[in-house]
Amino acid sequence: MHQGESKIGNQMPKEDLKKVIRDFLEKRKILVLCTCSDNTPRATPMDFYMDKVSNDFNIYVGPAPGRKVKNIEENPNISIGIYTPMDTGKIQGMQITASGKERLVFLREGDKEFDKVQRIVRGKRNLLLKIIPEKIELLDYDFIKNGYSRLQILDL
Repeated sequence: MHQGESKIGNQMPKEDLKKVIRDFLEKRKILVLCTCSDNTPRATPMDFYMDKVSNDFNIYVGPAPGRKVKNIEENPNISIGIYTPMDTGKIQGMQITASGKERLVFLREGDKEFDKVQRIVRGKRNLLLKIIPEKIELLDYDFIKNGYSRLQILDL
């Protein structure tokens, strides 16, 4: 039994889980970016974007300069929370983790990927952040109806 599995279900086949995760992300626009520096956490709601033509799980945000950017530069370990509002009657939430400068890539004008990402992210930005997830956890109580654990984990 993997961590996160419950006795009432099991892990979904990987390709099915990837599709469910992609569908979940494509239907949402806001995430909460959690950073930390000097043991002081910071949670910042932000709009996010994905490349509609790729099949990856990369997330793009256009952070305004500030504490969150400094935190990532000092401590490149982040967590992202995305959820379905409770008034929908569903209990769904996603946790994404990424760590290391190779997974948290700041892009500025003149950088190789900047123009491509600028077309994905709405509005002219001076700074873009490409987040390459290493782990995605999706909690959905509806999974139980199909015989799966309500918590599904995708390691990338």
